[in-house]
Formats: sequence, C-alpha cells, structure tokens
Amino acid sequence: MNELEFSKKITSYLDAGTAGMKLGTAYKLQLARQAAIARLSQPEHAMEVSQSAAGHAVARRNRSAATGAPMWIGVVVVAAGLLFFQHWQSVQQIRDLEETDAGILTSELPIEAYLDRGFQSWLSSSGP
Repeated sequence: MNELEFSKKITSYLDAGTAGMKLGTAYKLQLARQAAIARLSQPEHAMEVSQSAAGHAVARRNRSAATGAPMWIGVVVVAAGLLFFQHWQSVQQIRDLEETDAGILTSELPIEAYLDRGFQSWLSSSGP
C-alpha cells in the first residue's frame, strides 16, 4: 500500500469519527489538522519532532530506571536481613555451648573426674 492510499484511509476513518460532532468542533479539528500538516512539510519541524521523540524516550528510560531503584533497595535490605539472621544464629549457638561448658566446669565434680577415662565412657553411654 502506498502513502496516498494509506493517507486516504486514515482521513476516511477520521472523518467517520467526526460525523457525530458539532460543526464548530469539527471545524476546529479541521484547522488543527491543516496546521499539523503544514508544520510537517517544514524540514526544521521534522527535526524538532525527532528530537522531541528522542527526549521522550530518554525520559521514559530514566523513569523506568528510577522505578527499578526501590526494587533493588528492597533486595539489598532482604539480603542484609538474611545475613544478619545467620550471624545471629551462629552467635547464639556459640553462647549456648559456652553456657553448657561453664555449667559443667562450675559443678561440684572435681576436675580429675573429667580427666578419668571411665567418666568419659560413662558420659557417652548415659547420654541421650
């Protein structure tokens, strides 16, 4: 399809869309169309249109980059939270072992009993 046929098709669709409008509104729309066509025929206006489109594309890209930033901040916060939780659990395990060791060492049993081989075998056999 060549440009002339395409433009005629578009014009017919636009005219069909304006059929139910008031005459004053249709006339203003016709004037706006003619002004737009006149501006497109000027070469410097074509350059302005392409620059405007490029500006809109850059703004759209910047806007999408700005909306992605909160997502990455959320990912970093969740990852930091998971790392903190893992560290906290390892510290808790060490504290539990320290408390168990301190409880055994501060009991009334003499230190020689811990060094006795029979005590070690008794511990392993009577354990849970």
